[in-house]
Amino acid sequence: MSGTSFKNNNMAGIKKTDFSAIKKKFSKEAEYKPDRFFDLGDAFLDATGIPGPAMGHINMLLGHSDTGKTTALVKSAVDAQKKNIVPVFIITEQKWSWDHAELMGFDRNGDYLFNSDFEYIEQITEYINELLDAQEKGDIPHDLLILWDSVGSVPCKMTYDGKGGKQHNASVLADKIGMGINQRISGSRRTDKPYTNTLIIVNQPWVELPDNPFGQPKIKAKGGEAIWLNSSIVFLFGNQKGAGTTKISITKDKRKVKIATRTKISIMKNHINGLGYEDGRILVTSHGFMSGREEGEEKKSLEEYKKECGEYISKMLGVNVTDIEDVEVVTEESDL
Repeated sequence: MSGTSFKNNNMAGIKKTDFSAIKKKFSKEAEYKPDRFFDLGDAFLDATGIPGPAMGHINMLLGHSDTGKTTALVKSAVDAQKKNIVPVFIITEQKWSWDHAELMGFDRNGDYLFNSDFEYIEQITEYINELLDAQEKGDIPHDLLILWDSVGSVPCKMTYDGKGGKQHNASVLADKIGMGINQRISGSRRTDKPYTNTLIIVNQPWVELPDNPFGQPKIKAKGGEAIWLNSSIVFLFGNQKGAGTTKISITKDKRKVKIATRTKISIMKNHINGLGYEDGRILVTSHGFMSGREEGEEKKSLEEYKKECGEYISKMLGVNVTDIEDVEVVTEESDL
């Protein structure tokens, strides 16, 4: 008897079941709210391909110093206020400036929470869980945008007590974020949840050297891989090896004042819709982002900035606003 006929004879004796009944009993798919993003402006959309951080997700802002991470954090908070979402600032890097936040449009008279009284990671994750517990009890009846600036600036409790190290910091983040807070944040997107919560984390970097002469350095997040793995979107500001920024200054009477920074921005990870540019370029100013994808576009943006924010620039330079038209724009290359 051939193999084919043997198979057919055996298949003929098997009764076909109604799998739809089995599927109905054992399959269950949660329903989620539509994808939504915070709006960081047209320049950010043009540079990255998406409006901003995703709501109901963990988002990472990764990059070297002075590349635009905190600007993106604050602009997210500004848009949150417009959407009646309560921003919650968790500040551990101790470089916060309310003047800068208000310059970018943040309303200090509006609803927000602010906490900078942290010494180690466990205090931060406990605070986040306390907020989410209070929300579930009805004590905070609002959507929340939790903004942590930044991971890598505080250790875990064991390291704080002098008994641990980098591996312990990473272990705590993996446990507290990966096994706990991630589920609570992403779970808020379910349609049966009354509130949607978002976590945006600025992550300090370190650079992994190549393991061979032909390899390239790679940027890595301090605190291990936990936040990277649990982030739905990771934005990279600047280059992998260094900042890779360009300072844009104006001069008046031989004095120079930086008014903007040209930086690269790209999407390193997008597990929501898979979209995002890898070659974006943007201008970062004291007021937010401006388009800078092309040289002509950048020049136009700078002229508009001088016109719209001339009073602010004049104050920095100590000249009359009418004299701004005579200012020359120069550039100075920063780290590669």
